[in-house]
Amino acid sequence: MLQHGGVGLLCGAVVLLFSLTPIGTLLELKGYDLLHVPRGSAPPPKEIVLVAIDEPSFAELQKQWPWPRSLHAELIDALNSSGASVIGFDILFSEPSREEEDAAFADALKKAGNVVLASDISASDNSRYQQEMLVEPLNEFSRHARTGLVTVPIDKDYVLRRLLTVRPGEHLFSEQIASLYLKRTVAIPERAYISYVSPPGSVPTVSYYQALDPAAFLPPGFFNGKIVIVGRATTASPEPQKNLVDYFATPFLFLSSAKNRLMSGMELHAVITDNMVNSQFVAAANLIWKSLIFVFCGIVGSFLHLRWRPIAGAFTTGVFGSLYLAAAYAAFVYYRLWVPTLTVLFSFLLPYGIFGVVAYVQSEQKKREIRKAFSHYLSPAVLESVLSDPDSIKLGGKKVLATVLFTDIAGFTAMSEQLQPEVISNLLNIYMSAMTSIILRNKGTIDKFIGDAIMAFWGAPLPDAGQALNACRTALEMQERLTTLRKEFREKGLPEISVRIGINTGPVIAGNMGSADLFDYTVLGDTVNLASRLENANKQFGTGILISGYTYREAADKVTVRPLGNIIVKGKAEQIAVYELLSLMSPPP
Repeated sequence: MLQHGGVGLLCGAVVLLFSLTPIGTLLELKGYDLLHVPRGSAPPPKEIVLVAIDEPSFAELQKQWPWPRSLHAELIDALNSSGASVIGFDILFSEPSREEEDAAFADALKKAGNVVLASDISASDNSRYQQEMLVEPLNEFSRHARTGLVTVPIDKDYVLRRLLTVRPGEHLFSEQIASLYLKRTVAIPERAYISYVSPPGSVPTVSYYQALDPAAFLPPGFFNGKIVIVGRATTASPEPQKNLVDYFATPFLFLSSAKNRLMSGMELHAVITDNMVNSQFVAAANLIWKSLIFVFCGIVGSFLHLRWRPIAGAFTTGVFGSLYLAAAYAAFVYYRLWVPTLTVLFSFLLPYGIFGVVAYVQSEQKKREIRKAFSHYLSPAVLESVLSDPDSIKLGGKKVLATVLFTDIAGFTAMSEQLQPEVISNLLNIYMSAMTSIILRNKGTIDKFIGDAIMAFWGAPLPDAGQALNACRTALEMQERLTTLRKEFREKGLPEISVRIGINTGPVIAGNMGSADLFDYTVLGDTVNLASRLENANKQFGTGILISGYTYREAADKVTVRPLGNIIVKGKAEQIAVYELLSLMSPPP
């Protein structure tokens, strides 16, 4: 528990630091955008109308840009006559035009008293310095109107999400419009993000030429009590030598159903104004809350894996990640609170990855230990199967059907007394190596070496449908190999040897027997004892290989035998049918 808590705390801290990097910050901004996608489209702002300087207006008015300022004066008069509450011009009037034109515009501003004009920050960069300059309307205009900055901060992915941070004494264009409309100062919260409630093109919009004559083109009372924002809405710049296209990317860029992927500048200011009028800004969680969220999610993600299960862990990680996203979306929609979204998912994924790697390393370490322990007495095929499920190698056993083989060198005790230890050791090493190779080649498991004896079995740790036949084949190959070994022994001056083999098939208890620190994989039971007795019974019959009736039944159609009748072996009350194994049957042509 403590270990998982520590891992969760570490994961939360690491992901928090990642979220503060440029990549993490950009990922979070995309998360903010994605929160808008399922939100749908809300009703457009009822207080705001846009007047677009658009292509139809250029065609209708037959005038080149910049239009005469007396025309803008006519628009102000027409809008005020129609009951407009506030008029905002998202157009810079920073340079003088003809004197009579400027005078007409200034007079209209003075008479209206409800106009907000745009100012801007012009920035120039070079390799040595960065200079910013405030561009404001002409004094004769600003004396009769409020002014506000239309400058908007663009994030690194070119999407607009935030408000410009202004210096003391400066005001935003939308702020001035909202203050004039509400007749009070508007408070802008810290860490405020723009709340886009509808995709681009949602705010009611009319053409400039229609607003000049609302009685002819628009319903009665269309502008009454409304905020009217005037701005460009052309897809090409009205002045070819200048880049005056006023469109921006918003979070709705992700929304494939949006007709217009980009939002015009005047509509952007309408959205910000609506946020200010109705206090609908989205507040971003501060660093303290972010830290708590990341750490909490990291700890939760870690405790999901108290017991490592890859598939179940992936499922629960996905479920809890989805629940968090649902909670983040609810906070965004109902409380206008933006908490970390996409990067937080790493707080769930990182513990899954860490515990997955730890489990993999532990599994590989266990496999290496098993390989080292079992490689000397398991066949390669059996060993690979055991390695595929290392957890099966634990203390305890289970009942299985197995075939057990015992071998013993005839007269070995007397031979040992007559020969030097190093001679006996050399002989045994040659003999054991040859016999071991045959057992493993036939999918057998070597249980143990007892002096000159070998105990092997089939049917464990893996089931073996051909276990009896495999054991019989092994015994015959052993005797055949022993023929060539005798020749080698004669050439080396070693004594010739003969081997007795007993085989029995039946139920055994197979598993790891011993202590938690030291155990052996073996088979136990009466079947094992009978195989040992059959090996010894070869002395009475003068045979090399004896198999029980149980083994013969399993391989009767594959082996050739000589029946030897029934015997009673030591430790058994009933008689046992025994057979001398002669050969394998040849397959039919």
